[in-house]
Amino acid sequence: MVKLKEVWKVFPDGTKALKGVSLEVAKGEFVGIMGPSGSGKSTLLHIVGGLDRPTSGEVYLMGRDISSLSEEDLVRLRKGKVAYIFQFYYLLEDFTVLENLTIIGEILGVERPEEKASELLEFLRLDHRKNHKPHQLSGGEQQRVAIGRALIGDPELILADEPTGNIDWAEGRKIFDLFKKLNREKGITFLVATHNPDLKDYFNRIVYLKDGEIAGS
Repeated sequence: MVKLKEVWKVFPDGTKALKGVSLEVAKGEFVGIMGPSGSGKSTLLHIVGGLDRPTSGEVYLMGRDISSLSEEDLVRLRKGKVAYIFQFYYLLEDFTVLENLTIIGEILGVERPEEKASELLEFLRLDHRKNHKPHQLSGGEQQRVAIGRALIGDPELILADEPTGNIDWAEGRKIFDLFKKLNREKGITFLVATHNPDLKDYFNRIVYLKDGEIAGS
């Protein structure tokens, strides 16, 4: 599903965010990327998903070398197959919960997007909130909406960057229980960046980053 070979990322100011990282993630794995803030976790996820380009090295996504793909080809490869969940929810504040999911479904060309969105909200225990706007929801509920938005295209890979960073521990456990359910029942591959050691028992495998390098797994 994912393969990185000697990936470096050096920013214009000289910061070396990744230093020769090599990593493979097989289909169906539930992998944690752990390390302190500034260790390169977010940069790694951005490069895996094609949101950023490596300075050098090779990046393979679902068997395709994406290092030299054009933006158009990269968008086509990712569309509906790769989804992102971030620490911040990035919901559309002027739209209802149902509309937030439906709009993404329409963009992805999902058949009957509103119906699919309603089904997802029921699955996520948010059916009673579908006509509410994001500011009317708790942090945990907003993150579940963000998960629904990620799921509407039936992705094969979900990249999650500190997905429980803005919610309390009880809600965080519920989110990770949901991730495991999706991994187990739908076969979705997860690559999750977190600095929270309390979550490590959820992962099948953990890759530790320190100062842009893999420090162990």
